[in-house]
Amino acid sequence: MAGAAVRPKISLSPNWTPILTDESVILTCNVAPTAQGNLDYSWYRGERQIQDGDHQNLVIRSASMSDSGNYQCQAGASERSDSVILDVRDDQLILQAPPAVHEGDSLSLRCHSRPKYKTRNSVFYKNNEIIESPVSESELHIGRVDVTASGTYRCESEILYYGDTTYRAHTAYRIISVEELFTLPQIKVIPDQVTEGDHMTITCDTELSPHRETTELQFVFYRNGHNVQGFSLSNQYGVPSAQLEDSGNYTCEVQTTTGSVRKRSNRMIYKIQDGNQTGAVQNTVRLVLSGVIFIIILCLLFYHKKTMAVTYSQETEENGGEIRNEGECSI
Repeated sequence: MAGAAVRPKISLSPNWTPILTDESVILTCNVAPTAQGNLDYSWYRGERQIQDGDHQNLVIRSASMSDSGNYQCQAGASERSDSVILDVRDDQLILQAPPAVHEGDSLSLRCHSRPKYKTRNSVFYKNNEIIESPVSESELHIGRVDVTASGTYRCESEILYYGDTTYRAHTAYRIISVEELFTLPQIKVIPDQVTEGDHMTITCDTELSPHRETTELQFVFYRNGHNVQGFSLSNQYGVPSAQLEDSGNYTCEVQTTTGSVRKRSNRMIYKIQDGNQTGAVQNTVRLVLSGVIFIIILCLLFYHKKTMAVTYSQETEENGGEIRNEGECSI
């Protein structure tokens, strides 16, 4: 049951949002393969539990506007999933898109009306500019996207209602936010300062979107623009015994296994410390410290001698002052 603690993810079928009233949708609580088995699934809309048992799917038939809300699921002892918003509308035309879009995804939009109506002449816009892409049966395929695809989309379509003879124009809007699949990689060296012969590790750190945390990433490292470690699943490049020629400008790149998303880190300039110079500096520091300690000892001896002389003079004065002048002179 340890695997059941992994947070599940909700998917929709069909994978469109919003939907129209009276349409059906299936929500599935997806868990990791290691967590599959005889699990109990709990479904929530908002904070209210609406289904409990061994049903991995939540089926909504003939949806109504009251079915709108934030849905979560829980599998066994897992945490609740991230929320998925189900938006049910009682409209004549809606602009549909997948509930979540990440960079690297292939994006499709649909200008959707009720099945009993006929539609024609669908046109799509982004930020009030027409999208010059082929439209097939009220559906627009944009293809692979990045964050620049975010914006306000709208579709215009003519609808012929049942029993009518004239088409009527309708418009639907939708805001699309394309999320980062993973953050810009950050490159760093461990330890902060490396001397000739030391072991050096360079790491390339990035963070996946919580909605795509199982995505497999590959890492590659460059020094002065030349590949020093090809694409692999490791985000570390190790140098067992660093040499001066390992100094240079380092960068790393991260990509998906398909290469659909690829990002490069900022440049990091790193210099390996010369072992001989380091030793010379250490010797110089030792000499300086030794000199300082020697001076401190001399000062302490002088102070001690002076204190003894003053003490002796005071004792002589108390005994009759035979050598008072000598004591005063020594002070």
